[in-house]
Amino acid sequence: MNRLSRCFAGLACLLVSAAGMAMQIECPARINMQPAVVTDAPDGWQPQQRRTTLPVQDMLVTIGPPADRRDLKPEISSKNGRKSFEWTFVAAENEEGIWLSCGYGNTILLSRKLSRAVTRCRTSESTDGNGYKKLVATCD
Repeated sequence: MNRLSRCFAGLACLLVSAAGMAMQIECPARINMQPAVVTDAPDGWQPQQRRTTLPVQDMLVTIGPPADRRDLKPEISSKNGRKSFEWTFVAAENEEGIWLSCGYGNTILLSRKLSRAVTRCRTSESTDGNGYKKLVATCD
């Protein structure tokens, strides 16, 4: 299993830079899921699912676990047609825990709690060699 495959097998890649102790968190480019189970389809309706592989769409940062829905609004900037996002945290927010999440299919989040030492995260977006979106957050 190569390094990239091992990286995608977990939640996200975590790379720590020795220079500034900034960490880079890379969202997996895509995830596979089991077919969805619909429990309350009305009579006559049949659930259909077109795909079970979902590409990464976005990143978000929350105070506390993402299920609490306390999303932090990023500062958004644009350069050469590419948007970048930056979140800055205050100590009181980080006492409750700051979480970074990768979003898939407007439904699924892969999330991880950040270190209490983190005060800021910035994202960059590109594409990988297979045409999938590549999202990386640099947090320090």
